[in-house]
Amino acid sequence: MLKEVTTAVMIIHGLIHLLGFIKAFQFARVGQFTQTIPKSTGILWLIAASLFIAAALIRYEWWWMVAIPALVLSQVLIFMHWQDAKYGTIANMIILVGIVIGYGTWML
Repeated sequence: MLKEVTTAVMIIHGLIHLLGFIKAFQFARVGQFTQTIPKSTGILWLIAASLFIAAALIRYEWWWMVAIPALVLSQVLIFMHWQDAKYGTIANMIILVGIVIGYGTWML
């Protein structure tokens, strides 16, 4: 059950990260972000989104290895845009629990 919850949170969180990319490249109006996002940072939002979605779709027990860089990059981006993205930390904490448990079961 925890894997399913973690998978769902990673997919939703990854899709939300796409908003940073969309805002940076002005593909659409994104009212959730009040701060300007440079295109270089927009690419980082896209990478984080891709990593989260990839980690969620991996059917192997090492999925957490893909989720770790996604989580770190995500949290760095959240810190950079704290005013707009601070609640993403909650999703990252849920994902972190899943990563720790995924790592623990992989080690067995």
